[in-house]
Order: sequence, then C-alpha cells, then structure tokens
Amino acid sequence: MKVKSVEAFPVSIPLKNPFKIALGTMTHSPHAIVKLTLENDMVGWGEASTWHAVYGCDQHMLVWVIKNYLGSAIVGKEIFQIEHVIEKMDRVIPENSMAKAGVEIALCDAWAKCLKTPLHRLIGGALRDTLPVIEGVDIIDPKEASAKAVKYVEQGFQCIKVKIGLDPNEDIERVAEVRRAVGEKVLIRVDANQGYDRSSALKVCRAMERFSLQWIEQPLAHWDIEGLAKLAKVIETPIALDESVCTVQDAYQVIKAGAADVINIKISKCGGILKSKKIAAIAESAGIPCFLGSCLETGIGTTAGLQFAASCSNLDPHIELVGSGYYIDDIIFNPPIPKAGHHSLPTINGIGVEVDEEKLKKYSQG
Repeated sequence: MKVKSVEAFPVSIPLKNPFKIALGTMTHSPHAIVKLTLENDMVGWGEASTWHAVYGCDQHMLVWVIKNYLGSAIVGKEIFQIEHVIEKMDRVIPENSMAKAGVEIALCDAWAKCLKTPLHRLIGGALRDTLPVIEGVDIIDPKEASAKAVKYVEQGFQCIKVKIGLDPNEDIERVAEVRRAVGEKVLIRVDANQGYDRSSALKVCRAMERFSLQWIEQPLAHWDIEGLAKLAKVIETPIALDESVCTVQDAYQVIKAGAADVINIKISKCGGILKSKKIAAIAESAGIPCFLGSCLETGIGTTAGLQFAASCSNLDPHIELVGSGYYIDDIIFNPPIPKAGHHSLPTINGIGVEVDEEKLKKYSQG
C-alpha cells in the first residue's frame, strides 16, 4: 500500500489560561498537523508540536518543510516499508526532527490502520493499559503555585511538575511552598527550561536537595554539556535533560559525557515514535531511565504519545501528556482527558484518533 498524498496544516489553539516558563509565556499552542492519504484512501494523522521560544521554529516553518520536502519525498513509497520511508526523509532533510515527527506519526497511524490494530501492538505491545499523568505548575506566585498543586492532588494526580528558571530565590520559595502543601508522598519534579547560568544553577540545585525532588530538569542551556556534567557530579538529585536531547546522537553524547541521569523524550522533539523508541533503548543500555515529556500536544500528539508510553519499558510511569486539558478546544472527537490522574490506552486502530476536520479548518492558519 503506497502513499498517495501528504498534506500539512499550521494550527494554533488558544489555551484556557497563559502558561509561563523561563523562556516565555504561552497563550496558544502551535502545531503542524499532517494528513497522509494512502492509495486506498486510508488516512493517517500526525502532529508536530512546537514553540518558537523553546525550539526555534513555529508551525508555519514545519508545514513549509513538510510541503516542500518531506511530503514529495515519500509519495509513492510503500507504507509497510516504514523504516525505509523514514530513512528517505532523513536523506532529504538531515535535521528538523519535528517536521519529520509529524509525518512519521501519520505513517505509523496509517500503517496500523491498514493492519486493523492499535499501534502499540506493532511496536512491542502494551506493558500497561492505564498511565499515571503529571500536572504542571507554571512560574507563578509561590502561594498560588501551592494552591494549584493541592488542587491537582485532590483531582488524583500524584506527581507535580513545577516550572522554575527565572528568579533563583523565588524558584526555591515556590518549590518549598508546593512541597509543604502536598506533603512528602507526592512526587515533585522541577524544570528550569535552560533558565540558569552555572553559578545560579548550582545555588538552586543545592538549595532544592532538601525537597526530595524526583529530578531537576534542564537547569543549563542545551549546549552546555560540560556544565551539565559538572553539575550532575556534585548534586545528589538526578539531573534530567530535555532540550539537550533531540536525536539518538544527542542521547549518546550526553550519556557519554555523564551529563544526564534521566532523559526527557518528547515524540515531536525526537523525530517520532520509532526514533523515540531508539533513544529509550540507547538510554537503557547505559542504565539511564527516560520519561515522556509534553509539548502541549493536541489529541493527535497525545494519543501517539500514549501508544509509545504503553509499549516502552525504559520509561518512568508518570507521563506528561496533559495538552487537551489546557485548550479551550481540540481538533479530535473525544479528546483524551486524564481521569483521576490517569490516561487510558486507546483501543481503536491506529494511534487512536478520529479527527474533526471542521475543527481542523477552524484553527488552521493557512
């Protein structure tokens, strides 16, 4: 079964409330949505989620790459030779993992639909049917942060991610308030989104040791592998890396340098589901655990992430897929919303979505 056409749509969906991190404040969530049609008119859906403040590209740039390079490169290719198709995309565009992720997810969706099975059965099988989810507290006043965290725990979430990275003293106070409010049994992980220089990172990390954190994520710039390695050696709390790891080669380099105790895998950032599996395997070979991060995906990206998370052994059980709950709307029917702090694994064929094309048209910007 061959690929007949590849379409891409730039989409921006408003958030219910602004979400502030060290690199900026998000009011809309931008995505490149991919519609891949096979010669039998079977459709596969994919998504590349991005934010220019973090990743240096927006949805329009991703759509341009897909329309002008990736789509035309794979039209006429056999869907059941999926690794060959992915290799073809890598030859056409050596970089731009996000654009390739959108197409790869659509390929995986169509592949599984052709075989009339949920995708997880083709990539290792489900290790779990329900997946506990984290909730996020952005950079807000420490008292507000603690109140938000308590609300999430009352809703059934047992792991909270607190954003830091702007003001070291206020960051320490915010995490202290959240820990005080939720108690010792709730897991807390923090994320600086590259916000600190080396001296500030050392100060904050040392001060936060007493809060029994699950890990401290990306305290330094993505390129400062040497600084991250030095920090990892002197801090007892594990150092997790996100922006530093976008490819399998990145994973090898940070592990070799001793810069990562944990790796954040995001399906969009890492080039798709199958490449994310490879990153997890590389990390597993070095005894490094991974976790599934979030780019505030729509229901398409969320269900793709669930298929990956359910089938990946080297993954912390608490996943960060909460995008649909942050939007005023979504572009799929029955978007996945966590219940009692857990997502259920989709059981319909493919990645598990039915796209509302009227909604897609409504939020499309091109």
